[in-house]
Amino acid sequence: MRKTLIVDDIPEYVDTMEAYLEDRFDVLTAQSLEEAKSLLKENQIDLAIIDIRLNEEDPDNKEGLDLLKWLRERMPEAGVIVMSAYKEFDYAVEALNAGADYFMRKPIDPDELNSVIDKIFSKDSNAKNESE
Repeated sequence: MRKTLIVDDIPEYVDTMEAYLEDRFDVLTAQSLEEAKSLLKENQIDLAIIDIRLNEEDPDNKEGLDLLKWLRERMPEAGVIVMSAYKEFDYAVEALNAGADYFMRKPIDPDELNSVIDKIFSKDSNAKNESE
C-alpha cells in the first residue's frame, strides 16, 4: 500500500484527511515541521499533503513551504499537495514554484482530493512508462 504524510497544525484537519485517505494509503500524520521531518527521516512516502501555515499563531508563518523544499531535496519522486485556508494567490504561486504538484484551498473536498491524487499517480506512472 502506498504511504502518505498529512501535515497540518489543526488536529481536526489531520483527522478528517486521514479518514478520507485511510482506505487508499498507509497514513502518517504530523502537526509540526519538526514532527514531519522526523517521520520523513524514518519513512519513504509516495505522497505528502502539507498545509502552508503550520503555526496559526504567526500570520507570517510558511513552514509548510520549508517542509516542501526540504522534502523535494530528499524525495523528489514523492507527490506533493499543498493546501491553505487562506486565499492569498501568492501562496499558490510560491507552493507551485517550490515544487508542489498541486495547490488546494481548504476546506478540502474529498472527491476533488481523490481526483488530484489520481492525476499525480497517473502522471507518475506515465513518466515511468516513457522512461522504459
